[in-house]
Amino acid sequence: MNIKHKLLIPLLLSIIFLGLSSPKKVNAFLFISWGDTKSGTSTLSSESNQAKALNPKFTIYAGDLVGSWSTSAMNNWVTAINGNSGNGMKDITFPVRGNHDSGASQADWSSFINQAQTVSRIGASHYSELTKDQTFSFDYENSHIVGIDVIGDVTKMSSAQITWLDNDLTAAENRGLTHAFLIWHGPVYALAEHCCPTAPSSLINVLNKHPIVSATFHGHEHVTAYTHINSSRISGVTHEFEEFVTGDAGAGPDSCKSGRFDYCLTDQTGKHGFAGINVSGTTFTVNLYALGSTTPQKTYIFNKTSVGTLPPTQPPTATNPPPTPTLSGEQKPGDADGDGIVDGKDYVVWLNHYNQTTTIGATYGDFNKDNFVDGVDYVIWRYNYHI
Repeated sequence: MNIKHKLLIPLLLSIIFLGLSSPKKVNAFLFISWGDTKSGTSTLSSESNQAKALNPKFTIYAGDLVGSWSTSAMNNWVTAINGNSGNGMKDITFPVRGNHDSGASQADWSSFINQAQTVSRIGASHYSELTKDQTFSFDYENSHIVGIDVIGDVTKMSSAQITWLDNDLTAAENRGLTHAFLIWHGPVYALAEHCCPTAPSSLINVLNKHPIVSATFHGHEHVTAYTHINSSRISGVTHEFEEFVTGDAGAGPDSCKSGRFDYCLTDQTGKHGFAGINVSGTTFTVNLYALGSTTPQKTYIFNKTSVGTLPPTQPPTATNPPPTPTLSGEQKPGDADGDGIVDGKDYVVWLNHYNQTTTIGATYGDFNKDNFVDGVDYVIWRYNYHI
């Protein structure tokens, strides 16, 4: 048997093995985070049409749909979130209640909000709920979305809800998901006018246990802002995560409190805003938009180097993107990091993005540039390894 045959046999076996063992293809997707309209329905309708143009798969809405619960107020909210034009955004939106929605009984709420139906409509799976249409979760692609019914500050979260969250996140991790995105009304760490309730230690202990938690999204405070949550923000945090407050889809805008945020769009622009979250494999990119501007005011890119582990450094922004290798001539097949050598580092890049869609090409392990990282790309790496 000549050397070519010796090389081809393991390569062919690799193709067969990877082809047979490939799990479900994971697609990139975009969702919207917003909240807190109260009586500001004209702002909500404008944000709806702006967000609709981004083609989100779904949206999460962090409470205070109305100023005071009534059927007529909710009808106005439905019209506004549909852009005053029936654009369908309500049909893909998962709201939670805020303190201004507290007048709604469970039956009242469910007469307008049917979370299970929305899950089915967007093609999500593994729907679960603690209280009907109020505290719930579902899976979408490689991510787990959790909504919790918190009527006001984070201190209002009940022990039953915290226990349910713990069990729910465990189940999601056991299904092999990459991200968990959590939503409720009052922030884990207050940034603005509702400063400064302390998150229950029982909640922090649960978040510490679950590396799947990537980010939390909140309203209650009428700003669009971001902070990285670590032990310098909340004593006792050992699993760091990202927090976004997107609570001015009509209410406010107010101001952020000095020293309690990493970025406050509201202070920078004086405008209402919302967030667009792009999820692609281990990476999620958060674009913060001001009302009326199609260009993001700020972009954050986060990557889990392994499931549940976020980089400890401040994430790069759109104006300061991570460096890419400078290549002389055409990039060598199988060389993901552009150092001119096909080695184990390139294999790790391929492995971290295996079975994911991408438009980045070789930098993400997609060596044949078909927008999907799979066994064929492994074969390209293996054939060129140390050659």
